[in-house]
Amino acid sequence: MSTAALASPAPSHESAAALIAPTGLKPGSIKHVWLIILENKSYDATFTGLNDNSYLWKDLPAQGALLTNYYGTGHSSQDNYLSMVSGQAPSEDVQSDCSTTNNLLNVNSGIETAGGSLKANPNYGQLLSKGGPNAALGKNGCSFPTNVPTLFNQLNAAGLTWKDYDQDLGGEQNYLQDPDTAFQANTVPGREDAACGGPGTTANNPNTDPLDLATPPGGAVTSFTGAQSASSGGTDYIDQYVAKHNPVPWFESLTGQVNAGGTLTPPLNEPAKGGTNCADVVNLDSPASGLVHDLEANTVPAFSWITPDNCSDAHDALCKGNNLSGAFSASGTPNYELGTKYAYDPETIPPKNYTGGLYASDLFLEYYIPLIEQSQAFRDGGLIDITFDEGFAPFTYTGNSFNNEPTSGSGQPANAPTYGKPGTTAPGADSIYGAYDIQNDAAGENLHGHNVGYEPTGPNSTLQTNKAGDQLYPGPGNNAFIDRPPACTSTSPTPTPAGCVSGIVEGGAGSSPGARTDTVTTTAASNVITDPSIVADDTGREVTGTGIPANSFVGAVTDSGPQFPTTNAGPVTTGSFQLVDQAGNPVDLSASGTQKITLSAEGAPGELTAGETVDPLYDATDPTPGGGDTGSVLISPFIRPGTVSGVYYNHYSWLETMEDVFDVAGGNDWAQLNPGAGSVSGGLDGEGHLGYAAQSGLRPFGRDVFTNPGGRY
Repeated sequence: MSTAALASPAPSHESAAALIAPTGLKPGSIKHVWLIILENKSYDATFTGLNDNSYLWKDLPAQGALLTNYYGTGHSSQDNYLSMVSGQAPSEDVQSDCSTTNNLLNVNSGIETAGGSLKANPNYGQLLSKGGPNAALGKNGCSFPTNVPTLFNQLNAAGLTWKDYDQDLGGEQNYLQDPDTAFQANTVPGREDAACGGPGTTANNPNTDPLDLATPPGGAVTSFTGAQSASSGGTDYIDQYVAKHNPVPWFESLTGQVNAGGTLTPPLNEPAKGGTNCADVVNLDSPASGLVHDLEANTVPAFSWITPDNCSDAHDALCKGNNLSGAFSASGTPNYELGTKYAYDPETIPPKNYTGGLYASDLFLEYYIPLIEQSQAFRDGGLIDITFDEGFAPFTYTGNSFNNEPTSGSGQPANAPTYGKPGTTAPGADSIYGAYDIQNDAAGENLHGHNVGYEPTGPNSTLQTNKAGDQLYPGPGNNAFIDRPPACTSTSPTPTPAGCVSGIVEGGAGSSPGARTDTVTTTAASNVITDPSIVADDTGREVTGTGIPANSFVGAVTDSGPQFPTTNAGPVTTGSFQLVDQAGNPVDLSASGTQKITLSAEGAPGELTAGETVDPLYDATDPTPGGGDTGSVLISPFIRPGTVSGVYYNHYSWLETMEDVFDVAGGNDWAQLNPGAGSVSGGLDGEGHLGYAAQSGLRPFGRDVFTNPGGRY
């Protein structure tokens, strides 16, 4: 790739302060930011060496700063993406990845203006759900009206450029296609043709045509959830883009609002140099406007948002399309296909395997980050930020992380948390697994110089208990991987005094799981059963099947992986567990071969029915207030290699940092919002901060991160 000097955008507006506090940087020092956002991994799973993701785990932190306590703001995914760019807190439909109907969360008059400041009103500047706090799924909405500003609007107002690069937007640059013609037509029409890459056709908008995302006509509009086939029900996957991981289409401040008469109300603002906001939402690999094109053509924007597809972002354990494995040599170095028409198009090369997870995200990072680092734009005030949307979930008991074997002989996971009661067996936060649950849904930020284990939950995802102390609502953590009492498994906006309300939970309805049938492999005279579906929280379930003695249970669980097949088939993980009796002693099998076994249902302690065993994830009283600790890596000439920071940061801290380093408060403060709700550039606090990025005392990334303020080694 050419490393010719790249043209810089308009200079940052000078602020009154000599330095950007608390970064220690001079205003205008950082000219280009590339954010790469990955999916659904906790710090434990990602940065501790449990997986074969050495590029992210070892190589990148050695080049810059590792933030060991960087938190998501909620579960499941979309709420994190939207909070990052707007400071708006989670709401139920967004927490559930807009899985039913997309309409407006509320109109502009729903922006909270009472009190005139966050100090006077903790919900000041937040858009209030028209359905009320914790309204039932489908009763809120996922889109925000024109007067809810974003970081992109702030950059527009400040005269700075930005771009949203989405891998596979409009179709994957597939190796089955001719790269000369792949971008001349939309290869998946109707999938993400709504404004700025939103799901559905161009007619879909939250005002005049609320989009039924659960059962769209013909079942064709599914880009919000997962990889796309070329035809409905087909298997020839060519598109792994998902609209829920692109923040732009969900804000009418960027897309504009189509009214009932078909007229378009303009967005809050457009790029200062002309064009539309949607023109800056592009396919990552487009030869005309993609990332490599811009690096080579000296058209690098001030801010680049990069969303890998659902394979390359570590979301899918088994990819439905290209994971870029074919774009690497046998020695593991990227093959940029120089001198050919396939240059810098990794998806035009057939993959060697379809392994996903952190293996696939490592390939993505190792392909694109060197290209960014070679550019003059990076060397002259560049900042690369690699982060995750949420910590989902700890490696200790879920199948999308690996090596979750409990410490030998203790029955507890390795790397036990520092809270909870060690050695107890009761479910809930006091048990070893319950403690990990709460850790998974932890919140954190730094206020007034102090690390705190909480963050604002917002007006639409509140935390409240009944008289018994049971949590009534799912909170921003959405009850992820925590099982509530049976009374808490139906969502309603008005719970009965003695009841509970639970949000939609990934993989279940929020109550204890029922019986499950697994296909396994057994060996006579052995006490180990190979079961690819087993996870650590299955420990304690009763096991029945051919050759299994009565009163046998799941003991120590081992999930290992990922596996790297050399063909297009093969397992992503392998799982097994030890069969034990009630006393924990190994029990030998009397049959060999492949068979089906049944794992008993689980239930709340003290309320077990016949055939149930105790649910290790049952927890009625602990809140789920955030998105867990994901960790983050930042690389820049302004960061000394090998920097490590334990300061608590979250997505709101990140937004505040971006607003500060680009000095958006010095921009053109022309787009006044509702009276008292702030403005695009001035933000809620007059200092350029939107939503909960304007909290009093909230710390942006400081000198603990920017450890080389001179920018030269």
